[in-house]
Amino acid sequence: MNSHSKSQRIAFIALLAAAIVLIAGGIFGVVNRTSAAGEQMLSDMRLTALLTTAGEGSKEALVEAEVEAAREAARAAGGGLSEIKEAVAAAEAAAMERVANMTVEVDLDTVDTSALIPAVEDMLAAQRALGEQTDKDEAAYAEMMLAQAPAEDAAEEEILEEAPADAEAAMDMDMSEDEMMLEEEEPEVDMSGFVATEEMNALSAVVDEKFAGLSAALQGVSPDLSDAALETLRPTIESLLYQRGDTYETQYDRLNAYGNAGFTSWVTRYGDDLITVGVALALVAIMVFFAKPLLKALGVPRMIITCFFMLLCVLAVIYDLSLTTLLSNAVVRMAMNSVLVLAMLPGIQCGIGLNLGLPLGIVGGLLGGLLCIEFGFSGLPGFAFAIAVGCLIAALVGMAYGVLLNRLKGSEMSVTTYVGYSIISLMCIAWLLLPFQSDKLRWPLGRGLRATLTLDGAYRHILNDFLAFDIGSFTVPTGLILFMALCCFLMWLFSRSKTGVAMQAVGNNPRFAEATGISVNRMRIIGTTLSTMLGAVGIIVYSQSYGFMQLYTAPRQMGFIAASAILIGGASVSRAKISHVIIGAFLFQGVLTLGMPVANALVPQSTISETMRILISNGIILYALTKAGGGSRG
Repeated sequence: MNSHSKSQRIAFIALLAAAIVLIAGGIFGVVNRTSAAGEQMLSDMRLTALLTTAGEGSKEALVEAEVEAAREAARAAGGGLSEIKEAVAAAEAAAMERVANMTVEVDLDTVDTSALIPAVEDMLAAQRALGEQTDKDEAAYAEMMLAQAPAEDAAEEEILEEAPADAEAAMDMDMSEDEMMLEEEEPEVDMSGFVATEEMNALSAVVDEKFAGLSAALQGVSPDLSDAALETLRPTIESLLYQRGDTYETQYDRLNAYGNAGFTSWVTRYGDDLITVGVALALVAIMVFFAKPLLKALGVPRMIITCFFMLLCVLAVIYDLSLTTLLSNAVVRMAMNSVLVLAMLPGIQCGIGLNLGLPLGIVGGLLGGLLCIEFGFSGLPGFAFAIAVGCLIAALVGMAYGVLLNRLKGSEMSVTTYVGYSIISLMCIAWLLLPFQSDKLRWPLGRGLRATLTLDGAYRHILNDFLAFDIGSFTVPTGLILFMALCCFLMWLFSRSKTGVAMQAVGNNPRFAEATGISVNRMRIIGTTLSTMLGAVGIIVYSQSYGFMQLYTAPRQMGFIAASAILIGGASVSRAKISHVIIGAFLFQGVLTLGMPVANALVPQSTISETMRILISNGIILYALTKAGGGSRG
């Protein structure tokens, strides 16, 4: 501990002490939430809210009573319409002025709630029963409507055949932006035809009966509360007591506006948030204590991104976002992008640097997928066929690409960028001319391939669904992770082979490698070809997880995204390991996955999530290119 400064020790102790206090308080809150004391807190808040609402209703009832009394007095005095109107207006103004100075303060210790408490519990139980029955009946109705979906889908397909351009434009999403939905969206069901069932009507009658009992109990506490005022307040009272999907947190937040929520209640409400913040502070304390070795091992950029990722996790919990679901999405995105990131590894190791010409391999993979659909393959055989054909095309193109880079040593960064953009532009023409015949690929009218091609019936989610299982709301895409691990393992084996060692020697020191008899040009071609082939495999893995293939300009930026991810993982233009691939892919995709929903929670109903996506994605890419230095070695 002598190697740590005094300020470092003080910061460590202070942060750790704060973390222990927060975690202890959070554990108390979480435990208290399910205890009788926690339910009593909510009950007291409920009574306070009801009595406050009743008090406001009593004020309105007093105004109405004085207005009616003034109206009757004016009529009894024989006044005309103008006199009655003036008397009512004067009485209303006087009554409003008087009640405006009346404050509604509720002290449960001074109020007799012996009759109110059971009435509230009965009303709450009746509302919950009605809510549960409504959920059940609406779910049954939705299931019935979904059963009719195939016929409607067939009708939509006919419309698609008639107007393909508009339909495809609506479907089109830019794959390079990586904005796909990783979870299956719940199908939308038109509930406008839903009618309350007999069970719901019976339970609704019970709610009416219990509300009458609650009204009588409220009038016992607030005698000035009229029946008319209670009927007016009924929607407010019902929403205060119960709302469908209620949790401890939602009830607390709703009732807290009426006061009577002490510090213990606050700790109970935010117990899980306190634990999250406490754990985060504990991690920060550890990072402060081991700052020097961590900075040495990870570097400043990775430390900053790691801390930012941790901050996003904390904010996700604080804003009641499903952290486990977001992390599950981050894992899926990492795995589906990892092979594309892995494609950068042989390029760096062989000495060409960042292979920003990755779209060459991506095009090969897309052609493999297109031929799979064209020939009607599906499932695992179709997936294997797409990979085999994609790798074959990518190998042929990759060898020619390697020869080109050997002729232009020292300018690889510029050449690979140019090649990547050029092949995408060239293929924009090719996609319109290639003689594919499948109706799933071609526009129904005119010629050329669609911009967005669904993989339904081919190999959609073939890896994502294989041996997948759920841990709560965290879905483990076992097949996708296993395939990623297999690719990394095969690349690791290759790097340990005689050819792999020779290739890395060329990347580390080409002059020394040449002096030992290694063919520098041959090793560079092997590395470039392998990188291109991995790009083909990567886009097939990506597409099966995405559920679609996208042609034309969609893959244009994917080389930059893969390059930035591996550099964020700790690689450089001359040194890279498989660990850099995995760490970089997770950090890059994790920040993007958590950044957008957290940004939406911070500023609701805004476009800040899109702004955050651009800032995060392009900012990391800018760092990657800055770190690359814009050049390569000769």
